[in-house]
Amino acid sequence: MIPAFNTFPGTRTQTRWSWPQVTTIVVTCLFVSFQLIVSVHKFYNMEATTMDLGAFEQEMWNISHGNWWAFSSVFQAPAVSIDGFLWIYPIAYGFRFLGGAVFLFALQSTATAISAWGIYRAARLHGLSEWQAAVVSMAFLLYPAIIGGSQFDFHPDFIALPFLIWAYVAYQAESKILSSILFLCAALSKNVAIISIGAFGFGLILWQHRIRDGLITLGGSLLFFFVEMDWIIPQYFDGGMTQHNKHLYAYLGHGYIGMLAGIVTHFSLVAHHLSHEESYFIWILGPVLGLSLLGAASTPAMLSLLFLNALSLFPNQRYLTSQYQVILAGWLFLALIEALERFKNRRSRLLFGISLTTMILETSFLSVNILPLLSVTHPRTWTATQQANRHLSRNSVIWTQNRLGPWLYRYDLLGVDRQVALGLATGTLPELWHEAGSNHVTTDIVAAQPTTPYLADVLAHALHSGYHVSFHQGPLFIVSGMRHFRIPPQAPFAAGWQPRTPSWDIPIWTQKILLGHLNWNTQSLQVSQRTRGMIFAPIAVAFTPGLYHIAVTVHSPRPTQSVVLGKIIAGRYVADIMSGMSHDTLTVDVRHHENLAIALWTSGHQNFSLSGLTISQ
Repeated sequence: MIPAFNTFPGTRTQTRWSWPQVTTIVVTCLFVSFQLIVSVHKFYNMEATTMDLGAFEQEMWNISHGNWWAFSSVFQAPAVSIDGFLWIYPIAYGFRFLGGAVFLFALQSTATAISAWGIYRAARLHGLSEWQAAVVSMAFLLYPAIIGGSQFDFHPDFIALPFLIWAYVAYQAESKILSSILFLCAALSKNVAIISIGAFGFGLILWQHRIRDGLITLGGSLLFFFVEMDWIIPQYFDGGMTQHNKHLYAYLGHGYIGMLAGIVTHFSLVAHHLSHEESYFIWILGPVLGLSLLGAASTPAMLSLLFLNALSLFPNQRYLTSQYQVILAGWLFLALIEALERFKNRRSRLLFGISLTTMILETSFLSVNILPLLSVTHPRTWTATQQANRHLSRNSVIWTQNRLGPWLYRYDLLGVDRQVALGLATGTLPELWHEAGSNHVTTDIVAAQPTTPYLADVLAHALHSGYHVSFHQGPLFIVSGMRHFRIPPQAPFAAGWQPRTPSWDIPIWTQKILLGHLNWNTQSLQVSQRTRGMIFAPIAVAFTPGLYHIAVTVHSPRPTQSVVLGKIIAGRYVADIMSGMSHDTLTVDVRHHENLAIALWTSGHQNFSLSGLTISQ
């Protein structure tokens, strides 16, 4: 993947390592080691996600066991149609034989190190001093997207990144054949990389006046993109993600040609959309003081991905610390290097400002996101998940929570309840049942407390259909059965994701219990006398306008006089839980869309048990 750093034509042969080079290598090793440690810690503490790591694990497991089609039941699409990631096939065998998910994290960290050294080499080729090149390389590592992108588990963006950077280095060193090979490798890593390669070709024409090279790069990348996205993938790897990705830009037009035309014909719509994304542009360009806009051939490549993300209807594409900015970060710093070449006299001061802004941002990101992550541990859940795997049949339909999926990737029929969902990219139970092709296949819903209210409602539907709790250990449990049942649809809220049925049923034992203990035989929560406080962690529920009744099922002795057992609280609404009653109800009148936290409190006056919470409209 890496050309020897001193063997490009036109470069001076070096036989000794300089202090800037040694410093760059040491800092890079420290950074990528930290990147690897954080990723592994997140994985073993149950914070990795099915929609990122788990889906790739499932596909790689299938590939390395002879199923080259590698259909992802999580995304409801074959592997290639998700990212155009052909390197998944050789990497799959490394995944199987060289350490599983840890191998993927090590590969990602290695790619980061290779990219950082490529940034250093690019800076040297543009006339920056060794120390200046070292500062740019270290600023690249401190750019929040680099470690932030890897916190979304594993992504092919990190495989494409070193290919793109070293293709640029090879081209600047006049090694055009090697450059073309590396650009092709990048194109096979991630489909959005193709867009930036085409824009780089446009930059060669406009800035460097290399007409022939620019036309070949631009034309080849466009041809490759349309052959892959409009012919190969729809013809042989058609899946849900292809149509979903188009849906994110559907307001511009239909199909890729229609979307490109829509940018021109609906320019006022585009301008209105972009006018609400100023913060995204500021966050991306701010750390480099906006200097990347003054670059040369790399500037159009950077802008192509910047506008691609800004025009999307998916808000995650505009997070500075997401995987969507990883490839963009590479072009951002290549364009920065081109811009710094123009500022010979003020270069040191500019680099000081860039270093300062990136250090402040990275420190803030580490303090807010990474360090709290390192303090998270779920040893009981991890142990229980290992035990639960032994209770599951290889042919079962598995439906689980996002963070449990990476430990269940060996199952072909794996779906996930997403706490923050696009809706269209989720394998639902009916789809998994259809793929199973038999009514006699066991369905196992694997979950750990607390579940979302939506998943809790699905569990209640399953229990009413004859399912039973087949396994429970610590916070983890499995609800198993063989019958199909009606799955409530998800509501289109960004927060809450509640079902749209008139009545929602939330078993208490699916939530995080703060007081009392669970009786798994009766599936009820026992609350003891002389304990006061909140019974379970508040449940966040999204309400649309309407009149709601929140009822709790209570089992208590009948005293000689009525006793207040506790309270039902939903935001500003409060009602008493009384002894001798089988149900207590709180009425909530919602006038506009509200997110309310529902909680139960015990007064400690008497023993009682709770078995369910129902929200009806």
